Amino acid sequence: MSVAPSVTSVATNGQTVVAVDHNTAAAALGLSPSRLRHHVRLGDITPHFSGTKPLYLISELEKFVERLPTHPEHLTSA
Repeated sequence: MSVAPSVTSVATNGQTVVAVDHNTAAAALGLSPSRLRHHVRLGDITPHFSGTKPLYLISELEKFVERLPTHPEHLTSA
């Protein structure tokens, strides 16, 4: 059984991106910026800061998604 390697950086325009700003992180996750802030407050994802600007590591975004449930919370399995 093979496991797909984790992507810890993304190449864009010839540059390697290892972290993104709040709005870009939210868009990459398919969340609204306010929903991402909610997950930050819950401690589900931790930003790093450059001054007051939150930056999210690509690897942290991937870990966050991997920890999410595989089924919607409102549905119960029978």
